[in-house]
Amino acid sequence: MPNIPEGAARLGFQPPREKLESLQRVADAALAYLSEEELLRELLERVSEILSADTAAILLLDETGETLRARAAKGIEEEVERGVQIPVGKGFAGRIAAERRPITIDDVDHADILNPILREKGIRSLLGVPLLAEDRVLGVLHVGSLATRLFSADERDLLQLAADRMAVAIQKAALYEQRRLADVLQRRLLPALDRVSGLELAGRYLPASGASLGGDWYDAFPLPAGRIAVVAGDVVGHGIGAAAVMAQIRTSVRAYAVDGGRPSIVVERVNALIYDLGPPTMTTLAYVVIDPERESFEVVIAGHPPPLLIRRDGAASFLPLQGGIPLGASPMARYRSDTHELRSGETIVLYTDGLVETREAPIDEGLDRLRAAAAGGDEPEALCARLVERMVRGEPADDVVVIAARVPRPPERLHGRWRAEAHELASVRQLLRRWLRVQGATDEEIADITVACQEACTNAIEHAYGPGVQEFELEATSTSGRIRVTVRDEGRWRPPRGTHRGRGLLMMRELMDSVDVRHTDAGTVVVLERALAGRDG
Repeated sequence: MPNIPEGAARLGFQPPREKLESLQRVADAALAYLSEEELLRELLERVSEILSADTAAILLLDETGETLRARAAKGIEEEVERGVQIPVGKGFAGRIAAERRPITIDDVDHADILNPILREKGIRSLLGVPLLAEDRVLGVLHVGSLATRLFSADERDLLQLAADRMAVAIQKAALYEQRRLADVLQRRLLPALDRVSGLELAGRYLPASGASLGGDWYDAFPLPAGRIAVVAGDVVGHGIGAAAVMAQIRTSVRAYAVDGGRPSIVVERVNALIYDLGPPTMTTLAYVVIDPERESFEVVIAGHPPPLLIRRDGAASFLPLQGGIPLGASPMARYRSDTHELRSGETIVLYTDGLVETREAPIDEGLDRLRAAAAGGDEPEALCARLVERMVRGEPADDVVVIAARVPRPPERLHGRWRAEAHELASVRQLLRRWLRVQGATDEEIADITVACQEACTNAIEHAYGPGVQEFELEATSTSGRIRVTVRDEGRWRPPRGTHRGRGLLMMRELMDSVDVRHTDAGTVVVLERALAGRDG
């Protein structure tokens, strides 16, 4: 004996074995992973097979719950092509949705039919049932016959059973699509940390259990003068609403930050914007601006957990709390910016309260666990992995964000490749200045060598290439106090354009001890050398 669906037993009839098998296929879980269009089309094929119907259509309620829209059809495809809409309570399908019960029409010619396509296609008889999921109407399923047909009570009950299973599949598909879109949105809102030069960066985002989209986020982006902003924020709540507020705040932080204002002013402007957007949403923020060249950072806290600082010796400690209130609480809120040292090899960690707060223990205990887990330091990627492993137990009850930033130690030999674009010069200058300071260069020597190097890089960008994405390479070494900087490109220099162009080579020769420019078929190589004062050359 085949398993008879629960609803079938309740309705007091037993469909034939072949119809039961077709009905079971309507409930196939794999259908939930089709796209909505494919799912609806496949469901109609199976329902038509079950009832040997000539036509079939699915109409789903729109967001208002007041209108049915044709979403899929078999034999009457014009319903979808013409975008048929039926008000709830009107016509054949509208009555089914409003009354939440099956309706049979034996003779279409003598019935109240709102949709003219049904008559145009020559349909003689109709049977329709509501699509119900958890006692909620999702839409209407109807089938039709081109010959006059008296649909039996068993056929009506069988179509309702099919509709019940279709409603579950449609609901699952909708949830799957929402989660897919949420995941795509969340990924797009998280930054590509590997594209931020000047710092070693790593981050983690874990949504709360049962949610795929929330209000926690992290960010990192370059600022003028070689500085880098690192941000972590927390909008209370989950779902599209929290994510929308988060996206607004994230964008406003970036927009105000690139204006070059002090961190405290940036946060105050973001706060005013959030308050004006209203209604207020509880939002906390940690905003850090790191200056790798000066080995320092500024921090502003708006109701957020304190950043964690890991020193070179592995000791971990929290920054002092500033007392700043969450964003959006008051339009007149003022925030303080504090400056701290961040030497090469040291790491700052920003996070949200989901990492340290649980229902079982107070937040102070979570902070102590975090400090213990971070002690000893590590490169940012390994550090983030360790913190999540030790701090997050099972499925997190709240969103979790962690971002770690470390100022890398300057290498003995500086070497890198950059896109041949003007905005990359700031990164090159910042790295070269830090490297020269480690080599013992004075401020004047650092300024001269950096300017000369920038001229060589600028020539590579302006003269070496035509349109398209290209790169240039820079290498710097120090031997017995003598600095050598080599800039390579893979193009050919063009003659200077304009009356005030072509002075870069002259400037390089005035600032350096020697300048060698070699043009080859493979590209151009510029070698700059200068002995540091007080060192053997």
